[in-house]
This record gives sequence, C-alpha cells and structure tokens, in this order.
Amino acid sequence: MRIIGIIAEYNPFHNGHAYQIEKIRSLTQADFVIAAMSGNFVQRGEPALIDKYARTEMALSCGADLVIELPALWATASAELFASAGVALMRKCGCVDTLCFGAETDNLSLLKEVASLLVSEPEDYKEVLSSCLKKGMSYPAARSQAVCSYLKKANQQIPADELACLLNEPNNILAIEYLKAIQAQNAAITPYLIQRTGDGYHKAALNSSLSSATAIRKELLSNVWNDITTLNPYLPEAAYSILKEYLNLYPPVSANDFSAPLSYLLLQQSEAQLAFCGDSTEAIAHRIKNLQKQFHSFEQFCQLLKTKDMTYTRISRIFTHLLLQITSEDYRLGKSLDYIPYLRILGFRKDASRLLTILSNYADVPMISKSANAASMLSSDAARLFDLDVFAGELYENILSGKTGQDARSEFVRNIVRV
Repeated sequence: MRIIGIIAEYNPFHNGHAYQIEKIRSLTQADFVIAAMSGNFVQRGEPALIDKYARTEMALSCGADLVIELPALWATASAELFASAGVALMRKCGCVDTLCFGAETDNLSLLKEVASLLVSEPEDYKEVLSSCLKKGMSYPAARSQAVCSYLKKANQQIPADELACLLNEPNNILAIEYLKAIQAQNAAITPYLIQRTGDGYHKAALNSSLSSATAIRKELLSNVWNDITTLNPYLPEAAYSILKEYLNLYPPVSANDFSAPLSYLLLQQSEAQLAFCGDSTEAIAHRIKNLQKQFHSFEQFCQLLKTKDMTYTRISRIFTHLLLQITSEDYRLGKSLDYIPYLRILGFRKDASRLLTILSNYADVPMISKSANAASMLSSDAARLFDLDVFAGELYENILSGKTGQDARSEFVRNIVRV
C-alpha cells in the first residue's frame, strides 16, 4: 500500500493543487493521499482567505482522502519550521511513505545537495553567511549567497544562473526545507518532486488556467465578494462551487481585518513583551515601538517597518503571533514535543474511511476528531499547542462575526468534514 503526503495551505484550492494530486496519483499509483493543511492562519503571517473547514471540503472534493490540520504554531512559522513540522506530522502518521511537493525546478538531486549543505553547515559556508549578515543582508538573501558561493567552489558543473534561480524561487526554497527536515529527522519518507507548471507563486495577475494562489486571492479581495465568476476557469468545478457557496454567507478575510485588535495589542505590549513574541527580536520590537504612532492598518504598518534585512513576511508573522498569543517559549515547547504531539483530523472522504483505521493503528500520537475530547487525550504541554489552535479558530470566527453580523461558530461545535 502506498500513502502519499502533501503539505499545503490551499488558500484557496485551485487548478494547480488539483494537478499535483492527479499527477502524483497517476505516477505513483497511490492508494491514499493525506494533506497536512494550515488552519485559519498561514505561513505568510496572514489569515486564510476562507476558513479551514471550507478549504478542507475543497481538498477532499478534489482528490485528497484525508486532511489533518498543521498546528497554528507551525503554520505561521518560518519556512524552515513550517516544513519541519509538516514532515514531522507525516512521520507521526506512521503510514506515509512518500512526501510529494512542487518546485520551480525539476532537479531533485541539486535540491538534495543544497539541503545536505544546509544541514551540515560546513565552516566555509558559515563564514560567507556570517559575512553577508554583517553587511546587513536579510537572512534569506545571506543564506542564498552563501549557498551559491559554496556550491560554485564544490561543484563547478552547476551553472551559476541555475543556482541563483534555484534559491530565489519560493517553492524551491520550501522544497529544500522539506528535504532538510526529512534528513534531519531521519524520516523513512521518500521525497517526490513534481515540477510546477503555470504561473509563478508571486504572479499577481490572473493569466493561465494554472494561475497562482496569489493572483486568485488578489482577485477575491479586490472584487465584490459575492461575484466570483471571473475565477471559474482557475478552480476545479467542485472547489469553485464550494467557494461560491461559502462566499454567499461569509466575505473573505484579510490581514487588515485584524488592524483594530493589532493596534490595541501594540499599545498594550511593552518593548520587552514584543521581543518575546514568536520569532521577534529586541531590534524588531524597538523599531515597532519607535514607529507605533504611524500605525494605520496591519498591512500598511508591515510595509512601513520592513527594511532590507527585515522582510514584510517576517513582520507580518510577528504580528500574527502577537494576535494569536504565540511566544518564543511556545516554539521551545513545540520542539521539545517533537513538533507534532497530536493529529487534528479536519475531514476525510467517506470512500477512504479505511484510511482512518490504518491511521489509528499506526499513528504515534493521539488522533483528535472532536475538540472537546482533546483535554482528556493530551498532556498539559501538548494541550497548550492545541489551545493555540482553538484560539486561532475562535479569533478568526469573531472577526467574521464582526464582518457579517452572524454569531461566531465555536471550535467546540464544528464537525469533521465528510465528503
């Protein structure tokens, strides 16, 4: 039996995601596909456009057999921690033998070479990295330059332009992080690369039928929220129908919807408290406090704060951590629990219910299908991580409630999605 794992956000689910699942099924003859999916907040430090239950239904209707929530602690973390937790989740399932991911390149051997370098971190590499950081480069840029410098010396056969392109594309970078995590965790999981087709991740305009999630989100947020006919060509039919039904009830959610609570928290928190938030630092906290009077909105303040060595995305993640009450101590706790101390089941296909039996027989950690049962199933430390997931869901729902005038739906009454 072959069970494939995919780590995703599905924000929202589109043709490119359907292509990946269809391709991996046909190439590997997979029996089942398990998706580890971000909940209501995603890795860029933003809320998901639509809630995790609608996105779960999309994924299940378009080829996935089971959707498990990637805990909020890791779903909103750096690419390295996001990938490490995703791989750990697949490992904790105990039955996933292959991890499928997309990348701009089809050169898996080169991706593996870069991943091995970043795990071993030889002295020559660390010297260049340190030098670049001292020059004020952001960590991603410094790391990219250090990798290129080291590999050019070690392997003259790799074209310089291929290396530079490799480390400048978001899906290549995430693929490297998955490979690093598999190696670092000694996971018995085989990586399977599918080259991305269609528009790039950051392409902001709708173009091909495989338009990026970025372009689709931009269209949704700029359009009247109950008129999505322009998106029909870019989503599978089932996903389009689910999205349309959802948007008849709820508008899409954006980072700016959290401007008021964020403004309050920035006023309330001291500089020392801000430095303790998520992956913040004293320098970032100091800059936030210095410019606090110029806060107008979530996104505007991220733009104002960013510098060449402090990216927009990192600032956005810090603000999301502040909203979700995630601290640096939570990251230490999460790592001490080997990233994933439970499997939160969001949904499954009825014709794949056998997969739940397999999972219950092989999973290394408790499976949670009802939030109300979590307290009796988890240690106090694991319960802290689960409480963060619940709070993220409750906060998202309260923002939706404010936008629609409808009552918020509690995480404790939401049911598993069955398709």
